[in-house]
Amino acid sequence: MGSALYSDDAIEETIYRVLIIDDSEIELKLYMNGLGQDFDVSFSPNAQTAWELLNSVPLPDAIILDILMPNEDGLQLCNRIKETQFIQDVPIIFVSSLTDPAAKSQAFEAGGADFVAKPPIMSELIARLKRHVALYRKTKKLESLIFIDPLTHLPNASKFQEVLGIEWSRCARYWHHITLLMVRVENLDQIRDTEGNDKYFSTIAAVAEGLASAGNRPGDFVATLSNDKFAVLLSDCGHEGAALKAQQIMSKFENGELANTGAPLSCTVGFAVAAPASGESSGVLFRSVENVMLESQQRGTGKIYPVNGVIGIDE
Repeated sequence: MGSALYSDDAIEETIYRVLIIDDSEIELKLYMNGLGQDFDVSFSPNAQTAWELLNSVPLPDAIILDILMPNEDGLQLCNRIKETQFIQDVPIIFVSSLTDPAAKSQAFEAGGADFVAKPPIMSELIARLKRHVALYRKTKKLESLIFIDPLTHLPNASKFQEVLGIEWSRCARYWHHITLLMVRVENLDQIRDTEGNDKYFSTIAAVAEGLASAGNRPGDFVATLSNDKFAVLLSDCGHEGAALKAQQIMSKFENGELANTGAPLSCTVGFAVAAPASGESSGVLFRSVENVMLESQQRGTGKIYPVNGVIGIDE
């Protein structure tokens, strides 16, 4: 039931995206008429469809979420969003006919940024949306200056360590496995020596772009650790999925899909799977993959090196 609204006139200023999740046809028409001139609006009548939208289209700048919905209610969906790294910071404005203090308290405890009683006064809702979106955009811009690698435009090593800790705790809570792959690009020095710095840096950027879109699932996390090393973090993933991902990455290098260069380009991939609920720390996972990558320099580069067993279980 989703639709996007744009004026036929060209609008130079940024159009903010708002996802509205509400099972009432009447309410959705109200939002359509009230918000369509100020925002790019999409709709979902239930939590399931909303989750599919959040995992398949550009992220919204804000979410308007009804508390009372069939099956998974707004509070449950909000909890799921706040536990998902790549969407957890999107501001959520709850709307509800329930206006008692307990309902408001639950909404804010779940991570809501605001609470509006039904039926909303559109001028007030628009003002609140613009305020929350402006803060969200400003926060994301500042974060990009601190945590984004300027060459690859991927999260840097500091951001990776932060996300690793967050995902480790989440997987421990839900008894999920977590997998870390490290990808080291070989032959980069040869490219610099034969084709110069410009080609060297453009090759790194091309590899990063390829890794960021290498069949990743929503929630998979790719980061730059150094010019020649990247990390891929996979939540709720075991050895079979990790081996498949490693082979996909290796194939892209072998087929020349990641960078167009005259020099040969290959990679070495190491990976390990851990069970965070065992009580170990995320550092154990990181060090185990670093160790196997160091060993690969003696055992032979251009191959895939798994760490046997599941860290925390097969000790």
